[in-house]
Amino acid sequence: MKKFLLAFSTILFLCSCNNVMSKVQNLVGQKDFATDSIVFDKDINHVHVRLYVDYPTSGNPQLTYAIQEYVSEELGGTYEGNYNQGQEMMNAYGEGEWNRLKKEYDVMAQEVESQYLEGMSFYSSYEIRKVYETEELITFATQHEIYLGGAHGMHNYSGITFRKSDGRRFGYDMMRDIYTDNFYEITKEGLKEYFSEAVGHKPSDSELEQWLMTNDNVHALSHPIAQPYMTEEGVIFQYQPYEIAPYASGMPVFTVSYQDIMPFLMTGAKRMIKK
Repeated sequence: MKKFLLAFSTILFLCSCNNVMSKVQNLVGQKDFATDSIVFDKDINHVHVRLYVDYPTSGNPQLTYAIQEYVSEELGGTYEGNYNQGQEMMNAYGEGEWNRLKKEYDVMAQEVESQYLEGMSFYSSYEIRKVYETEELITFATQHEIYLGGAHGMHNYSGITFRKSDGRRFGYDMMRDIYTDNFYEITKEGLKEYFSEAVGHKPSDSELEQWLMTNDNVHALSHPIAQPYMTEEGVIFQYQPYEIAPYASGMPVFTVSYQDIMPFLMTGAKRMIKK
């Protein structure tokens, strides 16, 4: 009996030690998370490509790998090398983008008069930056700008939130009941706040309809294609150019405070929010 109790006590002690070590390793991984600025910049023969990334270099292996994979996917998702070689990844994507734009520029050069191309350069830029971090989560955002001739270029902006403990991504899957009247009202009010800067006052429902470029009912507007993401102020919802409004209206965006968004969040997301 004594031998049994001794063995059982030993097992409990080892399990306790493992739990403590696991928690310590998790905390260390969070504290040690770090990034390095990695840049690719090539401006030759009327084609300019620039990539800038806050690239993860240390920390929880699950988290760093998840963010490195996200970076790769934002830039095309074709890189098959070692994600720990961040500069090699940037070079591969940068050269690929430059070659693609150069081919398009050469095709245009053959089809239009030379004076049309005078002073014109094709341009593509990606910036992937860390925009928010707490003990529980970290948010990255991507801004892409591209110009291939014409009246103006195009640009888009999106973000995604990662849980630090395991690298899980959080977007629309952190939410519930977003196709309800209550949430549609939040979207409508958020867009009114965005357009109020242009008109100098909070628009009415009918005024908002005039600013939008959609067949949606103003009381049931489509959610942004881009995933929502967490920031210090709350959860951000970001539309892209032409998605819901004309190009001149920019990229409509609104932030829902954590107090207001809480009823629409899944438990996993709620647990990451610092009370």
